[in-house]
Amino acid sequence: MMDAYPIRYKSSKFSNQKIELDGKSFIHCDFNDCLMILERGETELSGCSFKNCKLLLKGNAYTVGKIIRLFTGKSPLKVLDIEEPLFEKNELANMRKEKDP
Repeated sequence: MMDAYPIRYKSSKFSNQKIELDGKSFIHCDFNDCLMILERGETELSGCSFKNCKLLLKGNAYTVGKIIRLFTGKSPLKVLDIEEPLFEKNELANMRKEKDP
């Protein structure tokens, strides 16, 4: 499965970044204050830690998130319900404002 993703990160640290998950593999990575974006669900995350991160579901991933909500009656943890890419920029701006005193 490792060769399935052309971009691979191992034991990397990410902070205050927008991370596009699709097409990438993340093994034992640390994410702090990141906006994680998932659209197709074609990613590998193994042994990673997440601190103060948010998950933005778009496209197919958003559809799967809505189906999970139908079955469980609640949203997956820390998932932003945003479909329009326009709002993505606003969310990033809000995240930056929250960090600046």
